[in-house]
Amino acid sequence: MGWLSRIFAGGVGKVIGQVGGIIDQFKLSPEEKQKITIEMESLLQKRDSEIEQTIRAELGAKERVLVAELVQGDNYTKRARPTVVYAGLAFIFFNYCVVPTIQSLTGAEVEAFKLPREFWAGWAGIVATWSIGRSAEKRGARNRLTSAITGNGHSRLMDDDSVQG
Repeated sequence: MGWLSRIFAGGVGKVIGQVGGIIDQFKLSPEEKQKITIEMESLLQKRDSEIEQTIRAELGAKERVLVAELVQGDNYTKRARPTVVYAGLAFIFFNYCVVPTIQSLTGAEVEAFKLPREFWAGWAGIVATWSIGRSAEKRGARNRLTSAITGNGHSRLMDDDSVQG
């Protein structure tokens, strides 16, 4: 059973237990209670299965996009995530280290870059994705997904028969 299946299986059991408590409040025969419980469990499992399939499809689509980026010939695109990380660090360093130092030493009004919410959201997402991929890779998880996230292992991707160019 995969990790997604385990997550959804635990949720179904919890909900069925709660529904069972509600069903017990009604004057129903044991057979009717059992039938309602079985139908609810079936509906919840079907819903959770659909959610799991959707999540798996989204993860698969993201993996295909990352792999497609890596198998193209443009080396800069393969390094785009680290470049965004380093550029963001440079902006942050300038705004919160260089500008205050210049202002305190010279008294001059130096204007910092305006970093909008979109910058912080996008930059944080890229840093988080890249960091998680690098951490997984350092722990020994070497597969197409970690290679796609971190940009390492390009030659294995090119040799992989399942990747179409």
